[in-house]
Amino acid sequence: MERDPLSEQQHVNADPIVHCVVFDVSGRIRQSGACARSLLDAHAAHFGEGFATMEVPEGQFHRDIDAIAFVHDGAIWPKGVFICDTELTIKADGVDRVSLPLPAGTSVVHAGTIVAIDDNVFEFTTDVVGEHRFSFIAPAAFRNFEVTIHAV
Repeated sequence: MERDPLSEQQHVNADPIVHCVVFDVSGRIRQSGACARSLLDAHAAHFGEGFATMEVPEGQFHRDIDAIAFVHDGAIWPKGVFICDTELTIKADGVDRVSLPLPAGTSVVHAGTIVAIDDNVFEFTTDVVGEHRFSFIAPAAFRNFEVTIHAV
């Protein structure tokens, strides 16, 4: 009987490749991708203190996971939509105003500048006719969004 080399082989423990995310203490996902399971902790270390890494189940991973989900209590959760009406109209008279209550921690981006909204209310008034677009960076639990204010 011939020797069976297959039966003589040693079992090698493979380090599986898994989907993962790096997130901060707020739950905001900062990076996503795939890595060897043994390297999960090493990925968080590249971002510094306050970051962690976790494996994401195959069915929950998405290439835009940072835009649609956040991490809470060790699980992936879908981000909520805070505002549905993103087209608003006001009079361009310098008096009429838009006032939007926002979740704590929201910032607005306009003309290349990011401004934190400290009182959780965005207000806008203008005497310039036209479209005024604002981008909002929402807290981790909400999707970022844009608002266009039509001043007529």
